Amino acid sequence: MTLRRPLLPTTRPTRTLFVAAIIAMSTASGFSAPALASAPAVGPTPPAALAVPKQQSVSERYAATGIHAVTSLAVPGYQVFHPADIATSPDRHPVVTFGNGSYATYEQYEQLLRHLASWGFVVVVADSSVTGDGTEILAAARYILAQNDNPESVFHASIDVAHVAAVGHSQGAGGSINASTASNGLITSTAVLDLPDPWWATRPVDQIDVARLTGPVFYLTGSDDPVSTAIPQAAYHAVSPVPAARGRLLGVGHNWPTDGGGFRGYLTAWLRFTLTGDADAARAFVGPAPELLTDPRWDGTAVKGW
Repeated sequence: MTLRRPLLPTTRPTRTLFVAAIIAMSTASGFSAPALASAPAVGPTPPAALAVPKQQSVSERYAATGIHAVTSLAVPGYQVFHPADIATSPDRHPVVTFGNGSYATYEQYEQLLRHLASWGFVVVVADSSVTGDGTEILAAARYILAQNDNPESVFHASIDVAHVAAVGHSQGAGGSINASTASNGLITSTAVLDLPDPWWATRPVDQIDVARLTGPVFYLTGSDDPVSTAIPQAAYHAVSPVPAARGRLLGVGHNWPTDGGGFRGYLTAWLRFTLTGDADAARAFVGPAPELLTDPRWDGTAVKGW
């Protein structure tokens, strides 16, 4: 998908389905005591009221850095970010394959990718800014999964091969949908940031068909994004045949900080929920009162299929 103008984050199908959906979304008095000739008797001091700690929101918790130190690895065609202790840890780590936007390279997203790795994911990004057909995004996932069987690799026997997510921004968002639908179930979760409206797909290979998704999908966009607008995004969500969530972050356009800005918390929670079964992260999307639906920083929110 070659967009008609550069769309870079700042230091932030064959059939296209488009179903019209409508987005509605006391101060104290201050008198001094009179002076007395003798000191007044001192009465008992009343106990101080105990402060009730405010429960940390899901978004706040997962916007914070995770427990893992992070390192990176450059290999031909890919950049990988992963927990630094992966070779010695007994844990198996899910994979996140990331798609860059048009004209962008991984450096424009590096803080976000490192953040995801700090939460226990192996994050791989292809060295490409033409990712709309999903080929590079899917190939990157397959590369990392193959390393799980390579005795010479730092990733040997350390990858959770059953849990892989495709994530992307702008053109890479469309590419993530295409990678997921072409993966024959290898990609089990998808999250797209600023997925372009259908008419932005100028190449037939970049067109998407969300009705072919087989795993849960999260649609995130900014309320001020002219490329990813309300009605098409609601339509994508409506016709997705899988569990799905969507939301628009208020006051945000198509570009956002390299660390993910206000998207980072819910994106991380989504990946923790759908790839690891994290019950705390799930509170944002499931249950009687999903946090995403009541967060005042977001509108156009919806969840379905759980």
